Amino acid sequence: MLKERQQSDRRVAELNKRSLSRANLSRQKLTGANLTRANLRGANLSDADLACANLIEANLTEANMSGANLVDAKLSRASLSGADFSRADVAGADFRNADLSTVKGLTLQQLASAQVNENTTLPRAFK
Repeated sequence: MLKERQQSDRRVAELNKRSLSRANLSRQKLTGANLTRANLRGANLSDADLACANLIEANLTEANMSGANLVDAKLSRASLSGADFSRADVAGADFRNADLSTVKGLTLQQLASAQVNENTTLPRAFK
């Protein structure tokens, strides 16, 4: 039953990925979800499980990612302006080519376990 619900949560996210602006996905199990180019602007993803999720080029502007599990998630080229990463687990998360300059709550300790490259714009507080 639990496994069916988890698969259902992921399928709903994939089917509706274009219309998730301001959605409340707090504490949802979205492991491995394909959310490429999804509009998650202002969405509540607090404490959500997004491990291994594909969020490449997703719009996560002003999204609440606090406490989210983003282990090995792909966030390259995602719009992250104003997104809150407080307490988020970003170990192995791919932030290559992402602009992190205005994200909130992301610490140097968190970022040390993530993937970045020369095209990743670091948070202003790190400069």
